[in-house]
Amino acid sequence: MSKALHLHFFISLFIFHSLLTAQTRYEYTHQQMGTQIGLVFYYNDGQKADSIARLVFGRIDELNATLSNYLPQSEINLLSNSPYMNVAVSEDLFRLMSISGDYAKRTNGAFDITLGPLIELWKKARENRQVPSIAEIKTAQQRTGYGKVEFPTGNTVRLKQEGMQLDVGGIGKGFAADEAISLLKRNGVNAALVDMGGDVTVSGAPPNREFWVLGFSYYSENGEEVFQKVKLKNQAVATSGDLYQYAVIDGKRYSHIINPKNGMALSNNIQVTVVAANGSMADAYASALSVLGIEEGRNIVQKTPDLEAFMVEDIPGAYKKWNSPGFVKSIVED
Repeated sequence: MSKALHLHFFISLFIFHSLLTAQTRYEYTHQQMGTQIGLVFYYNDGQKADSIARLVFGRIDELNATLSNYLPQSEINLLSNSPYMNVAVSEDLFRLMSISGDYAKRTNGAFDITLGPLIELWKKARENRQVPSIAEIKTAQQRTGYGKVEFPTGNTVRLKQEGMQLDVGGIGKGFAADEAISLLKRNGVNAALVDMGGDVTVSGAPPNREFWVLGFSYYSENGEEVFQKVKLKNQAVATSGDLYQYAVIDGKRYSHIINPKNGMALSNNIQVTVVAANGSMADAYASALSVLGIEEGRNIVQKTPDLEAFMVEDIPGAYKKWNSPGFVKSIVED
């Protein structure tokens, strides 16, 4: 075979192979965990892509059945109803609770999955438009505290207080996104995005691109909405705070996020956007930094690897904005 013919054969084979392996973008949606989930990934087989999406959503449904507070027979509710006992739990629940305990310690208790009694108290307060009494808050607080969760041996958990109610709303979606990304990788999908109602976890970049580009908004000191783009690869981004989800009671804003130290719903006009190594971490730290505020939060960010943050305290007359140096590297300039 001549060199020219050999080269022509090689190029033809390369083009044929490229056509066979061309990556197509596939998009799917699914309603679960109290939100609409978006799934985007690149793959070279349409029929198999559909089956992979079903696997992913099936996995998320499975996690919801384990972690949901709204299902009376969910594993987490059964655990909450079994105080003083060494309860053998599933691998999923044990891993999530272990991760949550670690984040609680690293954030000085600002992130805490035992806040169910306080979350329920403030949920009723927002519905009734009436702030709970100090006595009600203190009573609920007695049934909270991450230090009241023990891991005696193996995959066992023990709750040291009666009336506890575990609530993983501040990390469950991120954990589910991480599991979805892991399942996608096991099925040969290396460029994927999982959107859990605005908090997004991604794996490798789309074909012919270096990153996924996403966006978030915040308010400037002048009250103008600013849209900011960030680039991600094998990372997650989450936004939390009381600037968007809140109820006004007696002229004051109260968030869905609770401060574990005083039992109060946040009313500090804060928004936090974090970029982290994975969805669980992004969700947990976004919530924790909302509780801590800029002054305390920046210390946590500066000593935490793989965590970058952008924080705004939109208090009239005392507007503050701070971002970690590493967050700037994620910003996409137009």
